[in-house]
Amino acid sequence: MKKIPLFILLTAVSGLVQADWYFRGTPNSWGTTALTHDGNNQYSTCQSFANGDSNGGPRFKIDRFGNWNESYPVGDYTAGQNKSYQIIFNASTKSISASQVANCDNAGYAKRLSQLYFRGTPNGWGLAGLTLVADHTWQAQVSFDGSANQRFKFDASASGDWSVNYGDNQDDGVLDADGADIYTSVSGDYIVTVNDQTFSYSLTPASSCTSNCAIQVDSLGAVYSPSQTVFSIWSPDRSDVKVLVDGVLHPMQKVQGFSGYSDVYQVVVQGDLHLKPYTFQINGVNVRDPYGKMIQPNSYNNIVMDMSRLQPTGGWATRPQMVEREDAVIYEVHVRDFTIDLSSGVSAANRGKYAGLVEAGSRYNGVKTGIDHLKELGVTHVQLLPVYDFATCEGAADSDPCYNWGYDPRNYNIPEERYSKTPTNYENRVREFKNMINELHKAGIRVIMDVVYNHTYGFEMFEDITGKYFYHQDLVVGNTIDDGVPMVNRMIRDSLEYWATEYNIDGFRFDLVGVFGYENFGDWGRHLESKLPGRNILMYGEPWPGCFGCVDERESSRVRLGTIGRVVDAHVGVFNPKFREAIKGQNDNGGCNSGDCFAFNDNPDSWRIEAGSRGAIRFANDKDAIIDTWDTQFAMDPEQSINYVSAHDNLTLRDKIIEWAHTKGLSESDPYLRRIQNFANGIVLTSQGISFLHGGVELMRDKQGVHNSYNSSDDINKYRWQWKVDNSDIFNYYASTIAMRNAHPGFRLNSWEEINTNVQSHRPRYGVVVNRINGAANGDSWSDIIVIYNSADNYTYTLPSGTWKVAMEKGNGPTASPRSVSGSIVAEGTAVTVLYK
Repeated sequence: MKKIPLFILLTAVSGLVQADWYFRGTPNSWGTTALTHDGNNQYSTCQSFANGDSNGGPRFKIDRFGNWNESYPVGDYTAGQNKSYQIIFNASTKSISASQVANCDNAGYAKRLSQLYFRGTPNGWGLAGLTLVADHTWQAQVSFDGSANQRFKFDASASGDWSVNYGDNQDDGVLDADGADIYTSVSGDYIVTVNDQTFSYSLTPASSCTSNCAIQVDSLGAVYSPSQTVFSIWSPDRSDVKVLVDGVLHPMQKVQGFSGYSDVYQVVVQGDLHLKPYTFQINGVNVRDPYGKMIQPNSYNNIVMDMSRLQPTGGWATRPQMVEREDAVIYEVHVRDFTIDLSSGVSAANRGKYAGLVEAGSRYNGVKTGIDHLKELGVTHVQLLPVYDFATCEGAADSDPCYNWGYDPRNYNIPEERYSKTPTNYENRVREFKNMINELHKAGIRVIMDVVYNHTYGFEMFEDITGKYFYHQDLVVGNTIDDGVPMVNRMIRDSLEYWATEYNIDGFRFDLVGVFGYENFGDWGRHLESKLPGRNILMYGEPWPGCFGCVDERESSRVRLGTIGRVVDAHVGVFNPKFREAIKGQNDNGGCNSGDCFAFNDNPDSWRIEAGSRGAIRFANDKDAIIDTWDTQFAMDPEQSINYVSAHDNLTLRDKIIEWAHTKGLSESDPYLRRIQNFANGIVLTSQGISFLHGGVELMRDKQGVHNSYNSSDDINKYRWQWKVDNSDIFNYYASTIAMRNAHPGFRLNSWEEINTNVQSHRPRYGVVVNRINGAANGDSWSDIIVIYNSADNYTYTLPSGTWKVAMEKGNGPTASPRSVSGSIVAEGTAVTVLYK
């Protein structure tokens, strides 16, 4: 639904200004057309303008008494050619606003209420009518003074007697019949908008624009309504801006007062344009719409979409509950890899597709595959490798073996066609994607998108619009996006909000977030939190620089371990590379730097394991303290530390273990290697912070030693479900350890203070770290928990007094029948031991 501003200035003056007011302008040949008195000091009319007259373009004035003795404004108020406007005049302040509408027949707008009035302290609780400006959309402009106890309600009764009224009992932006007064501290002129279908309401700052005013739609791009589509694009350098819509070229005009945007060109094209192609042109060159919602493969032709009609089959399911972000266990998966192999058991048409990821009932040799495997594993989130529209393999047939992870973005807001069964059926491509999200939600699994706003596939994505999209230094693999430009920053924020609202996405993993400013990263997180309160959206990314050794003039402002704590209030975090390397060592070979490879007992540094297992919380509870850029203790909240051992980049954990074994002369079939496979992520799954698993690690997945398989074949990347049959003991370890974590909030403390107070850590011997957790502090039935990480020889640990239950030991996953011990316990090497009371 488009939002069209209606500037109705409501004041606290209780008496009416008694006068007759007339519209005079080119539509009525400067005759007198009486304005409609809407109540208080508010008058209105709707007028359609043609081409003006011999003295100039379309324009008008408001005249008192119709005799030109008193008229406003001093100069003529200009309007657009062949456009209709709802014109509002305030007889007290003499303010005028003109908001473009589809036509002047408001009877065509759908509505549930017959009338609606704003009533509150700003207008002395008088009656001030809102105007229907679009389907189910009522608007008015209100002057707020920010005074103490400033409040308002809405009156929908025919006689203004409060018999039908609305307030807000939950302060959630949704009106309740006979609800409580709505309190606000805002000051200044605001547009009050009410949707009488959903009963949502909002307050947005009003524009002071008086000419060439923007239509206040939700965003740039093509914003659809049944009667018209508003096209908008940012063009800061060039004024020759047009849009080709279904074969017809429309010049675009630079507009003013588009809230939150600058240098925007806009045009309204009449008619129902759903599924019609359009292409922006800058200086005669075709460019893609950076805000496009759909595109024709291998072209610059975006597609107008009415997204409101494209809901998942059966409607949206309830989102899986997540009380705290630390409750997340994230599983990274590539849509194609997961089901492309015949052994996935997924139907042939769905293999490697959005539909295949969520096809229920798939089996291979008696074991669950696909989405049923994810449910059996117990993860709370899947993180999807890029599923927006990327460049490689564009338009490739299913029979084409072309492969890519997708870190070459071309259209940020469009579902990738490669994973759709009907890539050129644009409506169905959207539905397939939404169905995938919805089915994962039904399975109790939230969805995180991997987003790559740090660079583009090539300069061609934006360069013909403006070079301002790109940073002047190459910090990534080319074409670095510059988040320091306000309109580029806004594009990223708008894209995040679009995916979270339109597609119900639950989180975002930022590729190379280290090329962005930490304040901007924090602002994006705060914005989503304010727009979508209670959603607990996850936002995290890779904090390392795009290029090591280059000099970045903004280095001090970038997202790094040492800066992420400064934006703790934004609920954003980073991958923890210090913990990763402390556990497994080097990423692309079998090597172990000094202090790394705890899981391999290869000269480990136990202190870094201790710090990581405590959620990497800072030494002091001071977010503004200056710490080292790569400080091991960096987090101001455990949700800021994404704990992991392996991901899509670099060697899989299995390949890393094999490479290490080769350096030690060990056989690939040595049982000790299987123990390391469990131990490494056993540490992650029992540590404070957020747990992250690379998809397939629970199956001992390998990629035949390829450490960067971004464009390798399916043969290298695909899941082979025989792994689950052969490695059922590994799968059971992971599934049972995840279940233990999910069941016991003692492993998921929620703040710096909780960890600092309730986790006692020490290193009693070489290769041993012990954490004693006060589980009761986080409501755990295990009131007292001991976790022992032992990378070396067996260690006899003296227990605190009393009888303890042994939940996990000897390299095995948690047991359903824990034994009781007291006095001491032998904690085996290369194993996690967990005890509780």
